[in-house]
Amino acid sequence: MSTPDYQKELYQKLAATFPNVVNEWRTFSSGEKNKYGPRVDIAIGPYNIEGIPENLTNHYNALVKQEPVKSFLQKAHNFHIQNLDSTIYDEVIHPGFLEVVERNQNARCLIAIEIENLNSRKHIMGSIVNAAALGRIGIGIGFTNKALKSFLRIINYLSFLKNVEKNGYDTANFLVLSIDQMDELLNDPIK
Repeated sequence: MSTPDYQKELYQKLAATFPNVVNEWRTFSSGEKNKYGPRVDIAIGPYNIEGIPENLTNHYNALVKQEPVKSFLQKAHNFHIQNLDSTIYDEVIHPGFLEVVERNQNARCLIAIEIENLNSRKHIMGSIVNAAALGRIGIGIGFTNKALKSFLRIINYLSFLKNVEKNGYDTANFLVLSIDQMDELLNDPIK
């Protein structure tokens, strides 16, 4: 299966479970000439964007504690912790579930998902930053074992920068999963 085919399949599975799922979500309208407009592979709303009369922070705070979102995110967090073998990825502090889901209080969507396969590590770093910045929870899916390890090495590096007080980027709300883990997560009954 190709990466675009997997993305379409994942989008359909997520749309069957969650309302308001968008494939290839653009964060800004096309009229924004002087801003970089990131696009995430799949986003789950609601969407906290310009033109919405109220900020959705309180709504997100409630959603991450309600089913099916809570179960989905707890299982994803458990897989992420399994992937962060502390003997290899020793710079990453392993935040608890509540810290993860409460980290990004100014999110633009509930969940931002990036799927990586053959892209460069610089591209993957951009995917991490976009998903962690835009989503209350960012999820990186390694389509291959190499992509999964690149995600993990990069968040380990970003954690190292933070730990030695260099300019860095907080990725505590970014979870890394394999495609097998995401498939298992979606095949388990979600309340």
